[in-house]
Amino acid sequence: MKNVTKIAREAVAGGDGPCYIFDIDSFDSQYDYIKKTLGKDFAVNYCMKTNPFLVKEALHWTDRIEVCSYGEFLICKSMEIEPERLLISGVLKKKEEIQRIVEYGQDRAIYTAESPLQLEYLQLYGELFDLKLSVYLRLSSGNQFGMDEDTILSCLGCWEEYTHLEFYGIHFFSGTQKHKLGKYEKEIRKLDDLIERIESEKGMQVGHLEYGTGFGVPYFKYQLPTMTGEEQLQAFASLLHKMRFKGEISLEMGRALAYNCGYYVTKVCDLKESNGKRYCIVDGGIHQIAYDGQIRGMYQPLVTVDGEQKGEEVSYMVCGSLCTGNDVLMADLTCKELALGDYLIFERVGAYSVYEGMSLFLSHELPTVFSYSVKNGLQQMRRRIESYPLNTPFNAR
Repeated sequence: MKNVTKIAREAVAGGDGPCYIFDIDSFDSQYDYIKKTLGKDFAVNYCMKTNPFLVKEALHWTDRIEVCSYGEFLICKSMEIEPERLLISGVLKKKEEIQRIVEYGQDRAIYTAESPLQLEYLQLYGELFDLKLSVYLRLSSGNQFGMDEDTILSCLGCWEEYTHLEFYGIHFFSGTQKHKLGKYEKEIRKLDDLIERIESEKGMQVGHLEYGTGFGVPYFKYQLPTMTGEEQLQAFASLLHKMRFKGEISLEMGRALAYNCGYYVTKVCDLKESNGKRYCIVDGGIHQIAYDGQIRGMYQPLVTVDGEQKGEEVSYMVCGSLCTGNDVLMADLTCKELALGDYLIFERVGAYSVYEGMSLFLSHELPTVFSYSVKNGLQQMRRRIESYPLNTPFNAR
């Protein structure tokens, strides 16, 4: 985002404290880059848990939006997103929630089943609404998500009981922030082997594979792209082309698409020195911004300082407003002397960083959210929200 300090100043002009800015142009550019680098043979679906504020823009690029909770479904419903653009996922799907989701998604959405119980619920509401629902069976990677191979084969062995379900394919996601191509080689072999087992042992065709990539991204200074680099993306695409499986492949992404389109803007509210160390206290903290892998600010995020910055370069520990010694955003910010009222603009917070903090701790506000594009300028997407009512008992006087 060009002129980041100017845009940040415009965003905080209302004086409502910290805010987030999501650069729509950067998001579009990253999506375009990844789709072109991977090639036209693979769909790239957007995982909305990454950043719900980017869903509307993602619809211009993605085949489907992956929905991982009932709350996310309600967001999509309120936005009137067409059912055929939705992939309904999530480790927990409550019976009554599935009913409401199927009522909206009909046989136009695609659903995942993470357990035999979820299959029963989908069958129940497919029958109730007289629909044939398309269902992915989710393969577990050894954790609480999905089912192991034997359970999947067992479900397929009695598929004639699921008269209102169509076996759409296999869904697989093994984790996030994966940086090595070798891990993908092992996963792809595993998927190929399972698909062959299904076709040989059960005589059923696997038409689709939904693969959550979990590509690692560079958040901090001096880190270089790993799986999101052009060479690595092309190597990953080559692995997929070499699969024995020849059905359709859709790739789920979130972090790799959105991480570098976000900014967090927070004000310098106090400056002090204690035991020979300079401290910069800002009106935000780790409840509002969290980088994956960051521990007490030991890694250095990319930060722009907006202020006059006079004098010589000095080192600050940047801390937030929480009453915990863990609230360290940066252990070492080296810059010219800060002044009260300066702003720090943290970069690469477009994915998860906004949502992984302890947002309700100490009842601080939820920051204002803006989008920015060259075409539309700065637009507010959410007002500042006070969180203290959520922590106030009903009978408080």
